[in-house]
Amino acid sequence: MMTAHHLPAMIQSMGSLHRYRESLQQLQSTWDNLSLLSQLSGTGTDMSETRQAFGKVTTDVLDSLAQETLNKTISAITAKAQVAVDIVVRNLFERTADIGFLSTDDNLSNFLDKHITGSVDETDYLLLRERFSEYVQKYSVYFNVILLDAGGNILVQLDDTNPTRQSHDPLIEEALHSDAPYLEVFRHSDLSPGRDASLIYARKVCHDNSDTALGVLCLCFKFEDEMDGIFKDLIRQDEWCVGLLLDEQNRVVASSDHYQIPLGAPLEHALGQDWILTRFAGRLYLAVTRETKGYQGYMGPGWRGHVMIPLEHAFEDNVASIIAGIDPILLKKVMRSPLLFSPTLLGIPKQAATIQSKLNQSVWNGNIWQKRDASHNAQQNNFSKMLLWEISNTGFKTQSVVEKTVADLYQTVVAVMLENSRFFASLAVDIMDRNLYERANDCRWWALTATFQRLLSQPELGMQEMHAITKVLAYINQAYTVYSNLVVFDRHSRIVAVSNPTYERLIGETITADWAKAALQLRRSQDYVVSDFEPTPLYDNQPTYIYAAAIRHQEQTVGGIGIVFDSAPQFSAMLSDALPRSADNEVIQGSFTLYVDEKLRVISSTSQDFAVGSHFTVHPGLCKLAPGSTGFDIALYHDNYYAVGARASSGYREYKGAGDNYKHHVTALIFIPLGKAADINAMMDSENLLQQNQFKPASNQAAAEDAEEYATFYIGKHWLGLPASHIVEAIQANSIKPLPDTSSVLEGMLKHKDSVVPVLNLARLTGIDFQPPEQDKQIVIVQAGPKLPKFGLLVSALGEIPAIAPDEIEPLSAFFATINIPAEGIAKVMTDKGENLLILLSAVNLITRISEAARQASVQNAETEGGGDVLEQVA
Repeated sequence: MMTAHHLPAMIQSMGSLHRYRESLQQLQSTWDNLSLLSQLSGTGTDMSETRQAFGKVTTDVLDSLAQETLNKTISAITAKAQVAVDIVVRNLFERTADIGFLSTDDNLSNFLDKHITGSVDETDYLLLRERFSEYVQKYSVYFNVILLDAGGNILVQLDDTNPTRQSHDPLIEEALHSDAPYLEVFRHSDLSPGRDASLIYARKVCHDNSDTALGVLCLCFKFEDEMDGIFKDLIRQDEWCVGLLLDEQNRVVASSDHYQIPLGAPLEHALGQDWILTRFAGRLYLAVTRETKGYQGYMGPGWRGHVMIPLEHAFEDNVASIIAGIDPILLKKVMRSPLLFSPTLLGIPKQAATIQSKLNQSVWNGNIWQKRDASHNAQQNNFSKMLLWEISNTGFKTQSVVEKTVADLYQTVVAVMLENSRFFASLAVDIMDRNLYERANDCRWWALTATFQRLLSQPELGMQEMHAITKVLAYINQAYTVYSNLVVFDRHSRIVAVSNPTYERLIGETITADWAKAALQLRRSQDYVVSDFEPTPLYDNQPTYIYAAAIRHQEQTVGGIGIVFDSAPQFSAMLSDALPRSADNEVIQGSFTLYVDEKLRVISSTSQDFAVGSHFTVHPGLCKLAPGSTGFDIALYHDNYYAVGARASSGYREYKGAGDNYKHHVTALIFIPLGKAADINAMMDSENLLQQNQFKPASNQAAAEDAEEYATFYIGKHWLGLPASHIVEAIQANSIKPLPDTSSVLEGMLKHKDSVVPVLNLARLTGIDFQPPEQDKQIVIVQAGPKLPKFGLLVSALGEIPAIAPDEIEPLSAFFATINIPAEGIAKVMTDKGENLLILLSAVNLITRISEAARQASVQNAETEGGGDVLEQVA
């Protein structure tokens, strides 16, 4: 939560909030002046309660807007901090597998054997260097591959510019004596003398079935290059935040903006806190820190994601641009969602309208009292009316600022959800592209396995040769568990070996799928093919991708390798990792994610509603984005509203890049619930039934000398009025005593001051559809003359008090052939909403109707607590 200590700096940086606060402060000054004038003029309008009520509601909404504005920024930079560290940890997990597998390559151990015996020649050196080159062409995340002997001498390396010939880095000695599957260091090393720090993976090289170290293999990772790519995807060019990685001493090891936050800078972390306000280089920043969630038990080098944003740019108002393309009707609906907003926040517009309604009632009564008070002269009455009009108008201005502030609050929350949907869809695609990049690398690299090349070059394969290939495949599959099966086939597409014993029955069968034929046509070691996402017997007849490459020997294709991606659990895990989460790291309930291809087939989903292979129809337009593009919208699905974010795949590094022939359009979609349609519609229906006193009193315009003022009110949407001289006042009542005859046009009896008066339900009398509220019923007290009985009218809301000349009143017969309204005429009146028809009632006719109803009620109610006496008096 925002603390009082942070409040001034925060609010000053929140532009829209600052503007609203200034507007309300100006209105407060106006309220002070009007309150004083009202007391001096004797209008009878007490504004102290109204001022206090508006003051409380504006404080509540401003505080809420401030908190949601802060939450919007914190949500965005927290997600970036979490993803920055988790994405790199995912990538480095693959590196731990790489060093483990490559260090067991026979080419390395054979080379070291020859080195030990002194029989290495230039050809051996060139062949191994060429193998390293092939490796880095596929796994392009490395800038150097280094093989050292037990004395730390560099025997073969890919980077010719590296001047080091012998390393004294303790990493070499540690690797020689370690049985760990990998060693990982990030610091300065003489293995890369031109760099301040290098991320290096090392492992000893041994013979099969031997722990005796022959030497050490080191893989040097393109860390700066990798972080540049991550930050580029996370942070748009128009954003001010800085993405960072911190080490365990909270020093910067990676920065998206070295000019703002340089490498090596010590920073204040925010671990254990949602956010902090921190100072760096004379500037205030909002900052968040997140530790990695890890990947398959691997936690990385101990880094933390950290994002900072300059406070002066932390709350720049971009909400309008975010929601600009959203259907206004859908936006209006989700802005009334009980799922997103508390009852208190949802009730603020109603609360402000109710305050204004009560103020308008006071203004309405003030005008009535001015009319009835003969002690005031015309000039004083005109001033009082102008003052009352200004009081009401100031109330409307205050209400308008509150409503605009609330709208900003609602839109800010919805914008967060929409931005989150787009962000997490991008994360889902990024995870997928990076994962499948490794699959494209694996199939090409394993196609270069010497055992495969040598044995498949033979005219026929015996059981011993097939067993040897199977043994290698099983070893690979054991290290790379993302595959369900690995298969090697000969030049005739016949399966000769599988890694998974479940599929041994397929050995000897011919693969008829197009991907196998295409693989055998490949001629370069950099080429690969990928199957369609389709069912295959190599994956228990379930749909998946198979990555394949040609196995070549002496410029001839002798077979191929297909690696069967274990798509069901792997894609599911990717999508689950991309699900949006709450502050306590729990998945947002009801959210789900999908991968959908260009044919609108579902590849994977975290929702049971979308089966793999089914046709996606919810928002198909979002699946037609250009590669790398993002989009979002609001969708109604299964009677729930969702923020739907989408991102189209564009590949990773060279995978699906400019030099890659493989192009496969996949879109990630994230659905984040915004609310149940039934709940939202019920709330909006109840709000639409509520009718408030929202009229704007007419200003003191010139009127005809014989014009008479009419006090008006509404029954539903119908506008009616009585001469203002016949009105006592308008009140709100909750204590109307009902009558036993529910069909009566009388609503009941009401105590008003020292008398009990009948209340006429005009809606029942006229057949107008209007359901009065349970509380705060609007009653207009009428007394047409000193000798006529007083009575009440149950109305929906109060209206203006216009002055109407007699010649402007038309008889009802001019408009209606028959009518059941006790009226004497109708007038066309210009209001702030344009010209409207006003039905002018007859107080005498109303009394007659009340008397008739009272006689009927007296018969039934004669013995009810004296009620019969009252009704008889009325009758």
